[in-house]
Amino acid sequence: MTPDLDHFMIDIADDTVIYAPTSALIAIIREESMWVRWWPELRLEVYGDRGDKGLRWTVSGSLVGSSEIWLESIDPASAGDVATIVHYYLRANPTRSGSAIQSRTVTNSAREQREIHKLRERHVVQWKRTVWALKDSLENPNV
Repeated sequence: MTPDLDHFMIDIADDTVIYAPTSALIAIIREESMWVRWWPELRLEVYGDRGDKGLRWTVSGSLVGSSEIWLESIDPASAGDVATIVHYYLRANPTRSGSAIQSRTVTNSAREQREIHKLRERHVVQWKRTVWALKDSLENPNV
């Protein structure tokens, strides 16, 4: 069965403001070692490098799809401090058992829908912990 690439079971969009320059954020986001820490069950391959504006990845592993971090600099005149909006997107489907690239077929059973909900929630919480830790380290470097 061919996966429906217009419909992803895991579809996350998040925006977080970090009071730090975009250059400080992109330097961290470009470190591949960070990707393994942030998403240990996923393999990421860059398919779109937007320079200081972020990266786009294809995702494989426990999920298959795409992800993106887009950095939007906030005008210091209006924000008072240098700030960046970190836009995060993850659009993916769980993979079949034994495969890192083939989407799992999911029925609409209540049990499977609960599984997908828990999986989505786990990825949201994991991302929020990641971005808040990044925020803390950049906004309070001496703590």
